Amino acid sequence: MKNSGLPADLPDAARLYLDAFPKGEIVAFPIDPIDRVGIPVWIVALFPEDQPRLDGVMPYGVGYGMDEGQAILGAMGEIAEMAFPALSLGAREKTRGSYAELAASVGERSVADPLTLCLPAGSSVGRDTQLEWVEGVRHTDGSTVLVPIDLAAYNSAELSEGYKPFTTIISNGMGAGPDLDWAVGHGLCEILQRDGNGLLFRALDRGVAIDLPDDLPEGAAALLANYEAAGVRPIPKFATDEFGICNLYCVGVDERGAPAEPIMVSACGEAAHPDRNAALEKVLTEYAASRARKAYAHGDDARTRALSPETYVDRFLARSGGAAKSSDRRALGAMIDWQLREAGEIRGWLSGNMLSEKHRKPFADLPHSACPGPRDRGRIALERAVDAGFDPLYVDMTPAGCPVATVKLIVPGMEVETMSYYRIGERGTRKLIEMDSELITFGKRREGLEPVRVTPEAIDRFGGQPLFDTKRAAEIVGPLYPLYREPEAHHAASHRVAA
Repeated sequence: MKNSGLPADLPDAARLYLDAFPKGEIVAFPIDPIDRVGIPVWIVALFPEDQPRLDGVMPYGVGYGMDEGQAILGAMGEIAEMAFPALSLGAREKTRGSYAELAASVGERSVADPLTLCLPAGSSVGRDTQLEWVEGVRHTDGSTVLVPIDLAAYNSAELSEGYKPFTTIISNGMGAGPDLDWAVGHGLCEILQRDGNGLLFRALDRGVAIDLPDDLPEGAAALLANYEAAGVRPIPKFATDEFGICNLYCVGVDERGAPAEPIMVSACGEAAHPDRNAALEKVLTEYAASRARKAYAHGDDARTRALSPETYVDRFLARSGGAAKSSDRRALGAMIDWQLREAGEIRGWLSGNMLSEKHRKPFADLPHSACPGPRDRGRIALERAVDAGFDPLYVDMTPAGCPVATVKLIVPGMEVETMSYYRIGERGTRKLIEMDSELITFGKRREGLEPVRVTPEAIDRFGGQPLFDTKRAAEIVGPLYPLYREPEAHHAASHRVAA
């Protein structure tokens, strides 16, 4: 494997990824110099050779951590999550049929019901819709479960030619690691993160800031010292404590000097972790990564190229046309618009929601289950989800003979992308009702009021068909769509330069 930019003293786990990657060239470099916070953020990219299934796919990752080794390792995990699905799932046999047909053939327990999979409001998909399915695995007993390719895929490279997915493909729920258990736990925590915060932050932010104690653990204290020296005030915030999991996010304000790029005012780090100390450390490091990543990926083209190895950006653009993020044209248009905005204008849009501090919550009140070992996070999360009645499924994307595992988690009943793709099910609907939200109503369907696609049993529990107000959701999001979905890196800047 040819590589450029990787340090010699890589962690052993990073070398395992290098051995697993398909033949090609690795290009690695830090992007944290674009900011002044001083927390390591690295890009690692794989330019593959002789891999037709990776045509149009640009495998790369943005990693972060307390040191450059952690940052590089995280970036390599993201490469695995992007490349291995195309190499394995793209070649896998798909089953065509409806849920009703397949359930009659192999049994209901062996097919995931699409009405439990967070369909877009108003979707025509139901139990009689012809879909493509791939084999997944039930975590609790290892049995086989068919799941729609629409949710299993990482990007369009894995779909059959001409197949139209029922929702925009997303990467949420991907997990990679040294073995299946690690990867499954990783993927589930990402789903818990977004299922927990999706209706409680960004444009719907409640403004619940965390009051931090003076005696913070060493890691978090060191990170906060970095921010203080840089004149940046991070604002850790509370999303939820469902399942006894500490679900936090972190935004921030530049108090001394302007950010390098206006888009950095929208940076956000997220975490779902049983250990509140680990959750805090993750959101603080990921907030720094978000600042650097957004500035690098969507900021001034000349600044980005100056930070990159020669020809890197052009090579990236030439390969990345088939990436999942490129398929959301709304995200591309919204980001191009943001590139014309000043930091003060974007900050003004965020002042009443994302950057607001309306309530305070003591750090000591957050749930806490110590995780002394690296596997405890995933193990505890899986136990809590199963105990709560959820049935985690995963699609194994690991190529044959690969020394690291890559999976996609799918948890029926858990929900993501409500405010962007209007995906909502029984769980999200109930949350909005309990919040007395204007987004859910009952009555007659009309334009902008779309039926929530749930099971007949769920409709009975609601006492009628709930409707999701897509028009009002779009109004609430307004100019903030780039908080929810971003185009692939460098695409918005290249469109702007071309114009």
